[in-house]
Amino acid sequence: MTPRRARSKEAGEPDTGVAEPRFEQALAQLESLVHKLEIGELDLEQALGTFEEGVALAKLCSARLEAAELRISKLEAVAGETVERELELGDDE
Repeated sequence: MTPRRARSKEAGEPDTGVAEPRFEQALAQLESLVHKLEIGELDLEQALGTFEEGVALAKLCSARLEAAELRISKLEAVAGETVERELELGDDE
């Protein structure tokens, strides 16, 4: 089996030497952390650590989405057209 190539770092991202999870993995982890916090069974220190981890994952997800939007914009510009589309957000409430 051939090892996967590491993703190149975006400009401004620190090189921590630790492979970051893919967007889908990070989002799933974030959802899991939110669920743990919503249950309310963590003590204060555990809740703070979980919240801190969640903030880091949220930043990672946000950065990945922004990078994807930029790539799409660049591809549209190369194609010579802008495609308007409505963004549908899932509302679980």
